[in-house]
Amino acid sequence: MKKLLLCAILVLIFPLTACTGGGLGDAQRGQGNNFIVAWNAQPPTLDPLMTTSTATRDISRNFFEPLITLDADNKVKPVLAKSFSFSDDGTLISFTLRENVKFHDGSTMEATDVVASLKAWIAKASVGQQFFSDAKVYSPVKNKVEVKLPEPLFIALSLLADQGQLPAIQPKEVLDAAGADPVEKFIGTGPYTMEKWDTDQYVQLKRFDGYVSPTGPPSGTAGKKNAAFDNMFFYFVNDPSTRMSGLQTGEYDAANALPPDNIDMLESDENISVVTGDNGFNAAVFNKKTGVMSNPDMRQAVLAATNIDDIQKAAFSQEKLYDTNGALMPKTSEWYSTEGLASYNHQDRDKVAELLKKADYNGEEVRILTSREYEEHYNNAVVMNQELNEVGINARLIVTDWATVLQNRTDDTSYEIFITGFSPTSTPLTQVFFDPVWPGWTESPEIQNAFDRIVNAPSTDKAVSAKDDLQKAYFDYLPVLKFGGRTTTTGIRSGFTGHEFTAISGDIFYNVHPDHQ
Repeated sequence: MKKLLLCAILVLIFPLTACTGGGLGDAQRGQGNNFIVAWNAQPPTLDPLMTTSTATRDISRNFFEPLITLDADNKVKPVLAKSFSFSDDGTLISFTLRENVKFHDGSTMEATDVVASLKAWIAKASVGQQFFSDAKVYSPVKNKVEVKLPEPLFIALSLLADQGQLPAIQPKEVLDAAGADPVEKFIGTGPYTMEKWDTDQYVQLKRFDGYVSPTGPPSGTAGKKNAAFDNMFFYFVNDPSTRMSGLQTGEYDAANALPPDNIDMLESDENISVVTGDNGFNAAVFNKKTGVMSNPDMRQAVLAATNIDDIQKAAFSQEKLYDTNGALMPKTSEWYSTEGLASYNHQDRDKVAELLKKADYNGEEVRILTSREYEEHYNNAVVMNQELNEVGINARLIVTDWATVLQNRTDDTSYEIFITGFSPTSTPLTQVFFDPVWPGWTESPEIQNAFDRIVNAPSTDKAVSAKDDLQKAYFDYLPVLKFGGRTTTTGIRSGFTGHEFTAISGDIFYNVHPDHQ
């Protein structure tokens, strides 16, 4: 199924991402039952507690699993939990654990591992810190774990099931050794094990023969999982044209983030199946700690200066691949609101001039961080940069590799704006840009008050009814400028079948298998 000369071909085509002496070696290439994915960017870490990176999420979900997750309809379903319950007063979550679940090191998952994992998620992940910091996690009896909340939190199950920063269940010993740092050993319970990470080149996963799947039909990230391959490789191929051509020639079995301009051509290729799925949205994140963008009038000026249609078209080419919805959530969500949308995507130069004067803007430079490793981010940034300069805002692009963007965005002296993407979420509360400690540094009493009204609501319905308050506070403060909804396009070669290999929460490859299987 694989070409024996694949490694040599990769070296000729793109030496920066091909095999080296520390790679797999020619003897292993083309042997066995392997699946090779061309991936657009390297993850900053494979520890999902330490980052909101989609690359981390999509790769690590093959070897890490949570207690609960969301199906394709955003319904909470069990994974490592056999069952779960939520008290009527919204303060106690009880999990009954599946028995005889094996970690990749051969040990058996115990309640102590689950308690340690949830405590680590609360301490490290932004959602855990923000909503569960005062929760108590304990095991009252064998194979049971409880999370006791000090106040009602009727959205607690959705928060724990969200894929953004997976509450991965890991051995207690691994988490204890890591402390506040990222884990050094990636030992989970998933259908594949994390075998090797060759920096800047690939991640290799290996089938876990001891895996026992959850039950039920596959749906989103819920249901049955089946590792069909001896090995799965995620090769880091930054250039979208190279990913596309490699998919066409069969060098790769699958490729993500395919070029929007070529989607129609790929869809007409009988050797390739193309799936386009919701992928959240891109946005300009403002540095609200220091510099000119810490002034809310400057952020509102940027909103008035931008034509979202042009920004989106530059990144995604075809209207079927994007929308210009400025709300926090998609129109299909129960959390969708129209509050504040009157100011969105209405370019108004007179208003810009008025706001710049109000902000006492004197031509200070507005540095925009971006990377060509995410071509859509770069294209968004190019148009935004042009639009800002046209209205008298002295904008300048700073283009680096993605790892440098991730580093620089943590330094409040390095930028005024950075461009990034945000994954779909089941509730707007889990969007990381609301977190005061996340780059951009949101500090808004009005947003916090709206959060409190939702978090302290006496029921789920009452929580959802406070959505207008949150969106109004969002537009008044404007922590980020959303560019509208986006999609991602993933291609897979003929000869393979996979249930929902592109879903609402990103690419899912653990259920891909050869057609003959």
